[in-house]
Order: sequence, then structure tokens, then C-alpha cells
Amino acid sequence: MGCVHLTCRAPRPRPLVSRAVKRLRPPAPLHGGMDTILEGARQVPVRAEADVVVAGGGPAGVAAAVGAARAGAKTLLVERFGYLGGQATGGLVLCLVETDRYGFGVCRELIERLTSLQGAARKPPAPGEKAEWTEGASFSGCEVADFDPELYKCVAGELVHDAGARLLLHTFLVGSVVENGAVKAVITESKAGREAIRGKAFVDATGDADIAAFSGAPFHLDRHPWGINLDFRLGGVDVSRALQWRREHRDRYEALMRSMEQEAGGMGWDVTTRPDVVWGGSPHFHDVDGLSPADLTRVEVEGRRLILKGLEFLRRNMPGFESAFLLDTATQPGVRETRRIVGEYTLTKVDVLEARRFEDAVVSSIFDIPLRCLVPQRIEGLLASGRCISITHEAHGTIRNIPPCMAIGQAAGVAAALAAQTNTAPRRLDVPRLQRLLAEQGVPVPGVKLTA
Repeated sequence: MGCVHLTCRAPRPRPLVSRAVKRLRPPAPLHGGMDTILEGARQVPVRAEADVVVAGGGPAGVAAAVGAARAGAKTLLVERFGYLGGQATGGLVLCLVETDRYGFGVCRELIERLTSLQGAARKPPAPGEKAEWTEGASFSGCEVADFDPELYKCVAGELVHDAGARLLLHTFLVGSVVENGAVKAVITESKAGREAIRGKAFVDATGDADIAAFSGAPFHLDRHPWGINLDFRLGGVDVSRALQWRREHRDRYEALMRSMEQEAGGMGWDVTTRPDVVWGGSPHFHDVDGLSPADLTRVEVEGRRLILKGLEFLRRNMPGFESAFLLDTATQPGVRETRRIVGEYTLTKVDVLEARRFEDAVVSSIFDIPLRCLVPQRIEGLLASGRCISITHEAHGTIRNIPPCMAIGQAAGVAAALAAQTNTAPRRLDVPRLQRLLAEQGVPVPGVKLTA
């Protein structure tokens, strides 16, 4: 087994939005104010090598791995948990928002495979409303598909396997190796110890831009105005009866929810693909940092306590919930925003609202996302995907839902494959060639027509 001698560089909106806990405080610096110890130099074994290494197995990472592998690259997907899906599965965010706008490519295949399984997906008709800007989110009037998280895990795994990508679970990414300004390897920790994975190109699908930060790429750090919360599912619910009562007694229901907010902090609930299961979210915490283990611990512990209080309230007061029980809580909090890279271009709210088009577009819907938004400044061999691309805080809500994250991920994966195969820095890729490769994978790119 080879070794490297390294120097690691540190690094559908809720039915009810609950009250803030405390006022916002400024984000903490990466390692500011900490005492330090000297760990010492050490040799780290190289566990694996690949053309494309994808860091993070959430929606963006799955799509990136599938896209890269289908483009002909030897691809390795590395995920810290024992399952794929990220917020879609471990976070219990059980809806695909904007499937009408981003339901193409890998996202379309995911939906088709889920729909083919009994109880795996439910796709209500699109509302047909005009798309209106929703501050902190995206555009209203979109199609939303519900899904079962356990079956999502299975389908995501099948997509990666069928594409020919390798998968490494239970592996935490903790650093990177940068040589001459380019990422050459990532450093991992697991039960097997500290190891390295070499690659020709890397996709940062961690959500928090971890690899970009470890590598010294510039980034912005913000918190989403909705804060962080913990999702859950309740079983034993007579969903039909609860929905009927909610429809027939709207005023009483809204008053009941206000009372629950006073008693248990407030939480909403919505239907799932199962006739006796609902899902929802704990009260939102607004004074927490999505990069702080201490803050995330607080969200988990306090969130579960408040979920139990809310459950007891619903049992006592809400028709249909008399026999409800806590089925599960998310294994990871719902972090909406942390780091965003500073890329070759930063997408703005004006770009989004004016539906701007770009010659180097790699994702196209109501507005375009150019390749430059995926390429961090100052660092070579790395592409960002998902919610950590280069976009302003004001426009961020438009790209953080699962379908747009998958679209961005697929684009990043195909771009990484092309970079690895041609030994070209992502910022200098042949964009028309990249766009043709995306079109071949079912991703619509304006101006690109495939010949039969």
C-alpha cells in the first residue's frame, strides 16, 4: 500500500415556521481562539485512487458520482454515514421540491425508480400557479414529490452501483493534500484509521464546502434565516381523519397550532407516502452554527425534547393523533446554509430574478447556473456541487432544494470526469464539449442539440 507525506490544510417550506430561540450571533471562525497541540508529521497510507473522487453522498454527491461514472471516469464516492441520501434520508426532508424545474437527468431516474416501488413516492399534480419569488426559499408554484426515505436509500445505492461507481461508506473526510495549488488527495478517518485517497479531480458535495475549506479555497459563511431544526416522523396517525378535520375546521386548527407553539415551541406536520405516517420538524433554532458540534448537539438534544412535547400535545388535542407515536427522528439536523465557495462567478439574486442565461451554463431552468459557479478561486482540481456553490446569501434558497442540488451535482461530476480524462483544470474545460456530454445524459442545455 502506498503512502503520502502530507501537510493537511485546516480548514417544500415548512407548514409552520416556529419562533426563534435567540438572536443571531456572528459565525465563528474556522479555528479561531482554540488552544493547539503539536500532532507531528506522519505517514498516511493511500487507501484508494480514482479519476474522480466525490466527497459526500447526499443528493448532489449521488448525482455527481453517477454523472462522472457514466462519462467514463473511474469514480469513488465517499460518505461519512452508512447510507446515501444526506438530508433526503438521514435528514428526513421527505419532499422533492421543484421536480418540474429540475426533474431531469439523474433526478428523473431517481423519481422513476421510486415511483415503480410500492409506497416509495407520491407525486401530487403541480399547482399550476405563477412562479413567485419567496424570500429565503425559491420560487412558489412548483411541483413537489413526496418519497419514503428508506426506499430512497436503496434506490440511490442502486443508481451509484449501476453507473459503475465505487462506494465507500462510514468514512469521514477530514483534510486534503494540495500540491502546487491543486488538490491531489483527501484525508479520511474511519475505523480503519487515518488514510488518504488520491484522485485526478475532486467534487466537493459535502454541503458545507469542507474539501474547499481544507484546501484553502476562499468561501463565505452565513446562516439561513430559517435556522436549523430536526425533522421527525410520527406513526399510528389516522391521516385521513386528521386531514378532514384540518380542512373543515381551519380556524380551530390554526388556533391549535398557535397554542402548541406556546406549549412546545411549535412544529408543523405534513403527509407522507404512508397512510398512517406524518412528518414534520422541531422548532427552529436561530442562534446556532451549522459547523459547530456543540450547537448541533444542542439542536439534536433540545429538538428531540420539544418533539416529544409536541407529540403529547397532538395526542391530546388533534383528531387522528390519539394513538400517534414517535417513529423516528432525523440522524442529522437540517442545516440549510453554511459555507459557500467564492467561485469564478457568483450568482446573484438579480441573475435569478431576471432569468439570466450564460454561455457556460451547466444547469438551466428558470435561470442558468454557469460552470464558473462550481469552480473555486485559487484552487485547481476541485469542483463544488449542491448548496455550497458560488452564490450570494440572498439567492441561496433557489439552489438548496434536493432536485437543483442533484442537477448541480450531475454537472459537477461530468465536468470532473472531463477534467480528469483530458488532464485539464476545471476552469479551463472545453465548455461546448462538457455541455454535449451533459445533454447525452439527459440534462437540457440551451443551444445543444444531439444528432441521432
